[in-house]
Amino acid sequence: MEDKPRKLNIEVTSRCNLNCDMCMRKVLMEESGDMSLETYKALLPVFPDLESVNVIGIGEPLLNENIIEMIRLGKKHLPPKGTFSITTNATLIDDRMAKELVSSGLDDIVISVDGATPETFNDIRKKATFNEVMINIERLNEAKKALKSKLPRLGFEFVAMKKNVGELPALVYLAAKHGVSFIIVTNLLPHTEEMAQEALYDFNSDKAIALFDEAILEAKRRKLDMAFENLDVENYASALFGVPPLKDRLRNPKPMRKWDERLEKKYQLLDDIVAKAREQNIVMNFKNLIQRDGTNPERTAAVFAQASARAKKHRIALDMPPLTPKAERECGFMKNRIVFISWDGYVRPCNNLYHSYICYVNGRKKSITSVSFGNVNKQSFRDIWNSREYRSFRRNVDKFDFAPCGDCPHADACFALLSPVFRKDCYEYTQPCGDCPWARGILKCM
Repeated sequence: MEDKPRKLNIEVTSRCNLNCDMCMRKVLMEESGDMSLETYKALLPVFPDLESVNVIGIGEPLLNENIIEMIRLGKKHLPPKGTFSITTNATLIDDRMAKELVSSGLDDIVISVDGATPETFNDIRKKATFNEVMINIERLNEAKKALKSKLPRLGFEFVAMKKNVGELPALVYLAAKHGVSFIIVTNLLPHTEEMAQEALYDFNSDKAIALFDEAILEAKRRKLDMAFENLDVENYASALFGVPPLKDRLRNPKPMRKWDERLEKKYQLLDDIVAKAREQNIVMNFKNLIQRDGTNPERTAAVFAQASARAKKHRIALDMPPLTPKAERECGFMKNRIVFISWDGYVRPCNNLYHSYICYVNGRKKSITSVSFGNVNKQSFRDIWNSREYRSFRRNVDKFDFAPCGDCPHADACFALLSPVFRKDCYEYTQPCGDCPWARGILKCM
């Protein structure tokens, strides 16, 4: 793998004029501010080697007074095929701003739209109004016509939740009406206990679900009821720590338990599934699998299919996330050599470690501590990128041999995951990547 940055995600501000339901800013454990023009200019020497620059973050980029100059400078320093995009809530686009954005050389403007009706949109995106945003999108279209420009392409970004996913097919019609050529749909990363109830996706891996479904069918064939009202989940789940590449030294692969004649046949069936899991290197959280009903992902999948059909009809590119995590894990940020630059100039590796904040994964409250490898106000970007610490981080993440915390049946009581500051996983890795929802494919960003 060629070890040089290919994409920069730059946060030009962490301030915002909205108060959206799902925003990280509600639980942010840092100060907010704007990126200075000097900090931005410190990044320009690396632009000629990049494929793309994306102005994105937890703030509204149009609040930065230097945003137009930043875009123009960025386009000037990118290679001919390099693209420059910006993600905005579109509330600050008046006629003047629309013309400046179109004439700046921008390739893509991604507009956050989390509802296709005024009621849903206004409820989620507090302090914004649906009609205002649609008017501002038309301002961009009018500016493109006036300046005879096909660029920037317009896109929607939609955070799918229980309260809004039913409007995704209607959002496709809305996109077609307003000249929007692509839609990016991402799942929700909850930051509050209330929003954790809005998640649409399953927490069990695709392969774990397939194996457990196999067990259910086999149970029916053997005329067994797979309800485990007395199952000692912790003891049984310990068996799974014998699954390669899990470290065999951590757990006895055969749990100690008293055999109840009434449950013996059920345990034997699960033992058979565990053996198959070991063979395929799959980790299974039986507590989650037994409680799973699967109805919510199935309903959402039907909505996704309807939206996909409409997008195809209107020739709109629709990018949707999976509703079931992948068993195989990899970091798309490292794979694509994406680097995140926070507003204060710190070089950070990924979306997950961009800021310090609170989130909920599978109902577990987690405290995330940001990671940085240097600051472009003090060192050159290239020196930071080539530092031993950052190179070591990339090697470890490329290999991705971290403990599979996201599937672990002991995660609810794991000190490493519940600690206010992550120290190391049970494989001795100091990176908190084993529990990363992006690595499992559930979350996706530009």
